[in-house]
Amino acid sequence: KMDQVLNIDEDVVVQDYNSQKTIEPLEEHVGPESKLSVWDCCAASGGKSILLHDHYAKVRLIVSDVRESILVNLKKRFRKAGITEYDSLVRDLSLPGSKVPKNIDVVICDAPCSGSGTWSRTPEQLSYFTKEKIEYYASLQKRIVANAMKALKPDAYLLYITCSVFQKENEEVVEFIESNCPLKLVSLRYLDGYNQKADTLFAALFSAL
Repeated sequence: KMDQVLNIDEDVVVQDYNSQKTIEPLEEHVGPESKLSVWDCCAASGGKSILLHDHYAKVRLIVSDVRESILVNLKKRFRKAGITEYDSLVRDLSLPGSKVPKNIDVVICDAPCSGSGTWSRTPEQLSYFTKEKIEYYASLQKRIVANAMKALKPDAYLLYITCSVFQKENEEVVEFIESNCPLKLVSLRYLDGYNQKADTLFAALFSAL
């Protein structure tokens, strides 16, 4: 067992293979020595933030989530990982007029979703899922992005991520962003997990106009 050999979140971080690849679109446009302000606006337990911190030494992190309880878990993980300089916020970005940070270089929006890209390892979730939830999540994702993008400075980036395989949560949200937000699509990709023993994720990178 790995936790009997290594200190999890200190010596190593355990993360899905494709989750680790979600920041590759950003790395293709922003060098590792860049000094960045990054807002992880749906941070959950902080996996993407820790990943980014490992790749960008000069990052200044802001993390937020709608749930204060899960930010407690994030703070524990950050402490183990040696991340001490960051700001933590409780924000419900689905609400109009949500207060957001300003002049941010990169917003990571790992949006709440159906989780359909994880069903190969959690097949029980499929038995509880209803089609109506796809519409619910798609609407939620659009509201979150519409608020989160207001934090960006000119020429900054927004990285939109889901662990969904559904078009409504992915390509249709991209179309919404292009039509309703001052953002330009830079890259779009699925990270297929079927043959990797990994989850399937979707990542779309936008630049602010």
